[in-house]
Amino acid sequence: MNRKQNKSKIKAFLQVSRANLLLASIGHPAIGLFLGASVLSDLLTWEVPLYVLLHYCIAFFACNLNCICDYDVDRHYKKYMSDNVDVIGKRFLKIIIILEFLLSIFIISFFYLNGYLIVSILGLIALFVVYSYSAEPFRIKKHGILSPLPILVLYTIPMLCGWLIFKNYITFYFFIFIIGYVLMQEGFTLVNTCEDYNEDKKENIRTWAHRFGLKNTLRTSFVFSITGILCIIGLVLKYLIKYDYNIYFDIISIVNIIFIFITLLLILKASFEVRETYLGDNLEKRAKKYGKRLQKWFIMTRYPLMICAIIMLL
Repeated sequence: MNRKQNKSKIKAFLQVSRANLLLASIGHPAIGLFLGASVLSDLLTWEVPLYVLLHYCIAFFACNLNCICDYDVDRHYKKYMSDNVDVIGKRFLKIIIILEFLLSIFIISFFYLNGYLIVSILGLIALFVVYSYSAEPFRIKKHGILSPLPILVLYTIPMLCGWLIFKNYITFYFFIFIIGYVLMQEGFTLVNTCEDYNEDKKENIRTWAHRFGLKNTLRTSFVFSITGILCIIGLVLKYLIKYDYNIYFDIISIVNIIFIFITLLLILKASFEVRETYLGDNLEKRAKKYGKRLQKWFIMTRYPLMICAIIMLL
């Protein structure tokens, strides 16, 4: 019986932590690290695994805190989530959240003591944004026009900090890449936001979907998602710079070009699936239907981009 209980608690914790989505979040820090490194051997340092650990500490903290803060709302609309909290125990989950926060602070302090000032400051900003998004008195997620901003920050900071582990400046190709990446990921996330239109409305949570309407928000999600093309432009620019604007057709170059092309096709496929959400009636129903593809969109864009970035180090 105890063994069965332990298994159920673990499963419940993975669900309140959105482990299925966090599986694909490795792309945030990893792509920044891969693009920031000059050669493959740069990645064989203590900063790399420690930074990835920091990313996941903050990500788990964000998901668990959001679940605790949404407990009463979830009792009405996502009972499986509040049931998971009950399985874990609210008090025990709060202890876990505190430990995640303290571990994040410890790692941030370690980076600060080793000279990574900007990384440390951005890490603290990420923690504050995570807290203010879900918890009172801020609870930014309730305030319409501001509701996507924390998510935008949490897509930007992990990649930017990964880059800053190796660089103390921003190149043009990385600037183009990160704009495309962040907007693309937010485009996918906006579909997920539209899923809960009626539930959020009843709970006085005003998102972009309530501020601008479902159709306009879903159209915006398509526009944002297709800006992933900027990621490809950034990768091509890096590729050209690496070879001094001369293309060498060795094996690595050919593989690189193939992967960049495949990634472009996958980004376009995901974007045009997003476009399908507003081409029909009952937009909330369509958002719920296509919102189930969120993990698929994350995986089919982040992992290929991550592979392209690491191939460029070979």
